[in-house]
Amino acid sequence: MTKNDGQSMQNWPYPRAAGQDRTDFALGTCTAPPAPGYFADVAEVENEQVIADAVAGLSDAKEIHAALMKLFQNYYVTKEYMRRRMGIKT
Repeated sequence: MTKNDGQSMQNWPYPRAAGQDRTDFALGTCTAPPAPGYFADVAEVENEQVIADAVAGLSDAKEIHAALMKLFQNYYVTKEYMRRRMGIKT
């Protein structure tokens, strides 16, 4: 018997296990919650606090949706952000 007991010593390109944070899946193809910073990367801003500041003080879902559309430039990302981070179903 060898020290590794038959385990490969190479790094194999296996996909992530189910349930891990989503960082590189298209919206709607993975049920895992978005990884921290996912929406900041999509909006190309420094962090998600910038996004939260953009909608601070807005209470109407339509106003929030319009403000987020300016940041994300994508309907589905806007809808996902409102649902996941703000708890608003549209």
